[in-house]
Amino acid sequence: MRGERIGEPLIGGVAAVISGLAFAGSTDWPPAAVIVAALAVGLVFWAIVWGIAQGGTTAQGGTTAPAGRLAVGVAAGLLLGELAAVAVFGGQIDDELAAQASPATATAAAALDQARAARAGLDEAVTQANRHRDEALVVARCEFNPSPDCPRIRITGVPGTGPEARTANEFLDDAQRRLDTAVAERNGRAAGADAEVAAREQALAQARQDALTGGLGARWQAMNSYTLDHPGSLILRVLVVGFVVLLTLLPPAMKRWRGATTEEAETAADTAIAVKRAEVRAQVDQLWAEQELHSARMAVAAQNEIDAERQRRRVAEALEAEPEVVVAERVEQTAMLAAPPSGELEPAGDLAPPRGVPVLPDVTRAAARIIKPFVPPIVAGAVDNVARTVTRPLRQVFTETEEFHFTLRRTHRVTVESEGGEQPRQITTERGWVDVGGPRIESRRTDVLDDSGGYRELTGDDGPRRLPPA
Repeated sequence: MRGERIGEPLIGGVAAVISGLAFAGSTDWPPAAVIVAALAVGLVFWAIVWGIAQGGTTAQGGTTAPAGRLAVGVAAGLLLGELAAVAVFGGQIDDELAAQASPATATAAAALDQARAARAGLDEAVTQANRHRDEALVVARCEFNPSPDCPRIRITGVPGTGPEARTANEFLDDAQRRLDTAVAERNGRAAGADAEVAAREQALAQARQDALTGGLGARWQAMNSYTLDHPGSLILRVLVVGFVVLLTLLPPAMKRWRGATTEEAETAADTAIAVKRAEVRAQVDQLWAEQELHSARMAVAAQNEIDAERQRRRVAEALEAEPEVVVAERVEQTAMLAAPPSGELEPAGDLAPPRGVPVLPDVTRAAARIIKPFVPPIVAGAVDNVARTVTRPLRQVFTETEEFHFTLRRTHRVTVESEGGEQPRQITTERGWVDVGGPRIESRRTDVLDDSGGYRELTGDDGPRRLPPA
């Protein structure tokens, strides 16, 4: 039996013993009936204590209030304590009942004494008649034949059949008749007298039994009267009842003190397992998050490398481009202003040299092309805006967009080769990065024109560009 369940059968056994003692002293039941009743009371108290210790459930699925279970336990303990007090104060209860039932007992005892006296009177009459007959016989014999042993005061001492002898014989006959009468009367009345004596004895015994027992209720009332009249006995009664109440409440108190039962321990174990699983899941999620963060960092690093490589290529291309040769020569203003006298056009090859064109826009654009690879995009955009402002006669913007899409996947392959016997196993491990799908680069360029809907031409002749005259 489990340790936490020893309290219930213990209380049941104590209740059976106490109730058995109370029933044995308060009733005239046979021993078998007393044992059966005591066992029944013990089982009932076992069930009550078990219910208090376990706690019932309501229709809504909750547990009953602890105050209700405590009230039931106290009531059961009080009942068992009163039975124990009845068993403890058994002698005092008998004296109290005897004092309360003394008139009935005295009456029964007086009737018995009368019956016994009547029966004894019959025997005494026979005995007395027999003694008188014996005395008359001695006198009659001594009158007829005196001897030294004969009483001298009752005989004359003269042998023979004289008047004294005849008188003695008459006394002897009378004594014999009285004896016969007494014996006959005794024989006639002895049976009735004996029956009356037996009835009186049974009545007296019943009166005494009623005075001693009187039932459980009568004994409990007698105990109340006795304990109220004696303060010491009242204190002892309170102590006995209190001890039994505490003993009844011991199993639920032990359950509360010792903590959870086996079911509650299993629930706690399940809860601990669930908490541990949740912690494991949290750690796994954290590892996955760290892995994703590492992957994102690697992707960002790769993107940075790609951007840096693109910038390096742009710088290299800008550095490798040959600079445009600019020839500086003087332009004659008179030649540029001279016109043919006639309205015919001259051949193209005979045209006068073109007039000078300002070279500031060209220089600005060249400087912008050289600076842009070495500066951030926002600065390059600002320089481009300045160049466009300076070179407003030609407004053409190229927008270049490049998109890079790549996927990296890391594989870890472990190959285990085992061939029977005692030969060692061969384990091969391969690790590496696999480029899935390859990087994709998309580039598109868009021409952004000004509001004129076409390209603007430079003013002036289409001749070679020259620096302004010094």
